[in-house]
Amino acid sequence: MFDPDTLSDSTPPQVEVYTDGGCDPNPGPGGWGAVIRWDEREWTLSGNDPATTNNRMEIHAAAAALALLEGLLGRCQVNLHTDSEYLRQGITEWIDGWISRDWLTRDEQPVKNQDLWRVLHRLTQAHDVTWHWVKGHAGHPLNEQADRLATEARRARRRPRPEPGTPPVSAHPDDGRPAVEIYVKSSCRGSEGHGGWGAVLRTGDHTRSLSGGEAATTANAMLIRGATQALQALTRPCRVILHSDANYLIHGASRWVKGWQARDWQTRDGTPVANRAEWEALLEAARPHRVTWLLAQGDDVSADLEWAGELAAQATGEPYKGS
Repeated sequence: MFDPDTLSDSTPPQVEVYTDGGCDPNPGPGGWGAVIRWDEREWTLSGNDPATTNNRMEIHAAAAALALLEGLLGRCQVNLHTDSEYLRQGITEWIDGWISRDWLTRDEQPVKNQDLWRVLHRLTQAHDVTWHWVKGHAGHPLNEQADRLATEARRARRRPRPEPGTPPVSAHPDDGRPAVEIYVKSSCRGSEGHGGWGAVLRTGDHTRSLSGGEAATTANAMLIRGATQALQALTRPCRVILHSDANYLIHGASRWVKGWQARDWQTRDGTPVANRAEWEALLEAARPHRVTWLLAQGDDVSADLEWAGELAAQATGEPYKGS
């Protein structure tokens, strides 16, 4: 779990962000991706939309990255790199005029994509952002990585959906909250090495992916971290089904944690519970939501859970070997 005490009150974290977005065709189904690097940590996130435009995906990618940073690290010094002149010029040159004219262009037409521009403008006030333009498809590794994330997110709309008869989107009764499915997997080099997590979030026709990794960790710690980050990515209370094929995560969150808390975070044999800080962070992230913890067993491994596994493996630099 991120420890705010590791940062000086006077020095915001310095973060590098690379974003990309696109459609095929334009307008049409689209995807966006972002790569975030802070010190030795890296997060990736992506998402898609069934009917959108290139420009909307570019704005969405930048806004999603800044929103994630706001939740993870607070105010940051951000170098944000994009190959979209529309995005860079819009936020650095045009937006003040749009705001002064009550979101009208110079010829008094409503500004396109103003819903996303409003969100992005608020998020830029939460950070110190420097905007950089990079040439697309010119071999810059992080720009290419963001492009791959956006492309994969767009193509993920064609992944097979679960067969009829699988559990409904939420096991809780419909109380008006949005229904979301989350799929989480982890990967680790050795018992304690470079680890990664991947998560896929799905609501209706929209999907979003997240991943991250760190050195000197365990697969179990990364499982809990992935579930926590996915729940923290939800912007309002939801009905959630969280899927994993890991007994440790599903049984830990749904059954064991109650006993651990009753025994002051001791196991039945009196030893301290491993990953206590991670479990406490997960409980806090789950608190606003109604979460059903669902164990995927045997052949009951969906395409989205496989995708989460691929993301986790990529975060460690290892090839994905399947469930």
